[in-house]
Order: sequence, then C-alpha cells, then structure tokens
Amino acid sequence: MKHPIRTMTLAGAAILVLVVLVGDVAFGQLAPAPAVPAGEILRTRQPPAFTTEKTPVFQTSMRTQSSARPPDWGRVVFQFETQPDWLDELEFTFYVYVKDQSARGAEVMLRGVVTYLNVAKGRHQADIFMHPSTLSRMGRPEQFAVVIRHRGAVVASGSTATTPNWWERFPPVDGVLLTRAQTPFALIEYDAYNLIKPAAAAR
Repeated sequence: MKHPIRTMTLAGAAILVLVVLVGDVAFGQLAPAPAVPAGEILRTRQPPAFTTEKTPVFQTSMRTQSSARPPDWGRVVFQFETQPDWLDELEFTFYVYVKDQSARGAEVMLRGVVTYLNVAKGRHQADIFMHPSTLSRMGRPEQFAVVIRHRGAVVASGSTATTPNWWERFPPVDGVLLTRAQTPFALIEYDAYNLIKPAAAAR
C-alpha cells in the first residue's frame, strides 16, 4: 500500500468535516414541536373586532415641529387560546372588507398575513393595522375575517359575517394592512404579544 499515512489523514479529515456539518445542523435548528391534531390546536374566543387607536406619542429629548393631534389607526384584533404546550408557528391571514370612499364606494378586500413564532399554551391575541391614510381614504371597514393555519393546514377561522368563506368572492389587495411590527405600536405592551416572524429578505 502506498502512502498509508496520507490516506489515513484524508479519511480522518473527511470524517471531521462530516461531524462538523452534522453538528451545525443539530445545534443550528430548534427541534420541531410534535404534530397535534388540528382540532386540538386552538380555540377561538370571539369574532375579530375593529377599533381605532391614536398614534402613540413617545417622549424624546428632541424638539418636534408638529403639534397636530395624533391621527387614528384602524386595528383588527382577534383573541384565541392555544392547547399544546408549544407551537412553532401560527399563521393568521386577515381579511378586511371596505367600501372605498375615494372611489364611490367601490368594494375592496384588503388582505394581510402575520405569522407568530414559539406560541406557548394559553390565551393570546393577534392583530393587524390600517395606516391612518388608508383609514381616512377608504373609511371604516364593514366586515372582517381571519383564517389561522398551522403547518399549512387551516385549523380555525373567525368572521363577523355568517356566510362561509365570504371573503373568497373578492380579489384580495395585499401590501396595505400592516403587522404590529410595522407600526409605532410595536413597542406598546411588547410582552403581551407573540414574536412576529420577520419578512423574508428580498433576493
């Protein structure tokens, strides 16, 4: 056999690389929570509700030129209760039906998605926001719905209307509704809300 030491060295290096790669995978990812039947994941407490909230005012050492009254934001909030000890992710798709006041009452279906990470067992609330300019232009929403998914499967829904899946009759408009993390409310009662999954980076 030629060059036995060199052959053993190459084999050892290959094994070391394999161990490092396996270690990175093992320690770089959280173990997924065990699968749970859809009916045992969560319970809805009440239909989604709409409120208006003033822009929060934060005290700083800087002087500002604005003395205008804070405008209203639109907020749709949904309360729910989870059953498992932990859920890796819960995806909430909000539907907000409005009659656009700037377009002679044209029907518009706004759609927004927020995904929460590491959801512990217990009571929670999810919400999504309308920017003041959106609320001012379109007016107060008339109906709301939310569809909750876990690992891609629908596990629950809530609506202010009794017609099943009524929101599917309208083409959705994305990019208008905002998650809490995209608003000044992100720092208000921070610990009362679940961690929001960051949006994927643009490629």
